[in-house]
Amino acid sequence: MEGSLFLIGGETQQKILALLLDRKDGTTVDQLVDHFGIGRTAVNQHLTALERHGYVTVGRLQKSGGRPRKVYVLTDTGVNLFPKKYSWFSALLLQTLQDELGPDRLATYMRNLGVQLAKGQRSRVDGRRAPDQVAQIVQIMNEAGFEARVIPSQGDETVPRIECKNCVYHDLARDYSEVCQFDLGFLSTLMGQDIEHQECMVRGGQACRFRFVPPQTPDPSAGKPQTSAPRRDGTKT
Repeated sequence: MEGSLFLIGGETQQKILALLLDRKDGTTVDQLVDHFGIGRTAVNQHLTALERHGYVTVGRLQKSGGRPRKVYVLTDTGVNLFPKKYSWFSALLLQTLQDELGPDRLATYMRNLGVQLAKGQRSRVDGRRAPDQVAQIVQIMNEAGFEARVIPSQGDETVPRIECKNCVYHDLARDYSEVCQFDLGFLSTLMGQDIEHQECMVRGGQACRFRFVPPQTPDPSAGKPQTSAPRRDGTKT
């Protein structure tokens, strides 16, 4: 949810939004004037402010004896100002999956889910230097509601780490630790590297911290047949 109804303008604007939520077909300025008992100028000012923030829009024009009247309706952003509760439904789904799959297969399922989601975001990350990739991943996470930041590389590290001060599904992860595998699959796929979950709030940490594990540089001599040194008589040992 991008905002909260209780943070919007003043009490009158909140009441306008609540009325529009009830009247799905929308309402006109004159109807708002009659309903709230305030002047047209005040109503227009409130609607202009709400429209500027993207909470209401003109849905259609209502024919009248004279000039057509604008009918204002809530936008999707406006609807999302009102509380929604998904946690109980998500918990029910996870419990059902755990009962049917078992913990190990549920963990694999959650990781694969993160992998699939990451594939749709890879174009925003590919082709960048590693530090820029991590910065872009943090931006993607913050767009999803995380409070994430880049932790600069230290020592001989070449890739920055990621720290999150919140978890958008903390309650679910507390009851179903397999949920954390979603993050690991998502981040690992975006970066194209293995990942280490160094600290986890569900496990008592102060934050969730992730470290990318660069691929090991292969030993050039690995896999080559070893030749023995020749003896003085020309034979090899």
